[in-house]
Amino acid sequence: MTRVALLFGGVSTEHDISCKSADNVIKALGGRFDLVLVGITREGRWLRYSGDPSEVTGDWEGHDCAPVAVVPGGGLAELSSDGTVRPLSVDVALPVLHGQGGEDGTVQGTLEVAGVPYVGCGVMASAICMDKDASHRLAASAGVRSPRCEVLWRGCSADERAAAAEACGGFPVFVKPARGGSSIGVSRAADQEAYDAAVDAAFELDEKVAVEEAITGVEVGCAIVGDAVRGTWMGEPDEIVVSGDGFFRIHLEKDPGANTELRCPAALPDDVMGRVRAAGTAVYEALGCEGLARVDLFVTPEGEVVFNEVNSMPGLTYYSRFPQMMRVAGHELGDVLAGLIEDRLGRA
Repeated sequence: MTRVALLFGGVSTEHDISCKSADNVIKALGGRFDLVLVGITREGRWLRYSGDPSEVTGDWEGHDCAPVAVVPGGGLAELSSDGTVRPLSVDVALPVLHGQGGEDGTVQGTLEVAGVPYVGCGVMASAICMDKDASHRLAASAGVRSPRCEVLWRGCSADERAAAAEACGGFPVFVKPARGGSSIGVSRAADQEAYDAAVDAAFELDEKVAVEEAITGVEVGCAIVGDAVRGTWMGEPDEIVVSGDGFFRIHLEKDPGANTELRCPAALPDDVMGRVRAAGTAVYEALGCEGLARVDLFVTPEGEVVFNEVNSMPGLTYYSRFPQMMRVAGHELGDVLAGLIEDRLGRA
């Protein structure tokens, strides 16, 4: 049976979300593969977890773990309890990691150094998708409009902060860690006081902060699989309807859908839906994505499609958007992932 290293956890603020994604992936794959669970702690240690797979969302690292090392050109190795090192044989890796230190090309580069093939975007695409400024520039070069965006670096002056907001059209603006993969750390600032607080909060997560024009419109998403060489296909695009505080925060842990309604398929006219699909594919290919990713876009009241961001490893929890978009299109998550694993093995 094919041995798949399922990487989960990670050093980012999305550690817990990654564990929930891994839990759902384990259930979705349903014994099709011999899963080798490799958890990454918040401190960055790689551990082979051999305990109950249902406990990956709990205190998994406190028991049934052995250190894992990366061997350049030699794959993975496991340190046993008696101090001996033995190869940890795997055929392919599935890094279900979100955010910095997992979705930004670092783990992908580590796997390439080790010579372990993996599912998902490569080093360059992962890094570009994580960087809001770089991804917006490439999307624009592919003919897809992006919000006006200015970059601030930690230690910037008050004048530089003010100039960034003005260049984006003034308040309201969105403030984001420039290298982040979710709504964590993202704020909408409608006045100067909120703007200063938002910039300070974003700098707590990244030394590079993106200030973006606030686009009025509906947020839609495209779940895409494949690559530009072998072709791509897409699930049903969804649409986010936000209530409550007026800001989309799908990772509200106690109640993930507390302030949102996800409509799938999106309730858009056919011509607008066509532009959404075309823009999503154009961005996916321009950024060099492969395997799977979710491209998020805005649709303005005038029907214009505007790029937002790409999640190069989208959430795969039971409530995440990517699995739902695939399911509505008639593709269960387990089938999608199994197909990606088999495809990657065929190219190893």
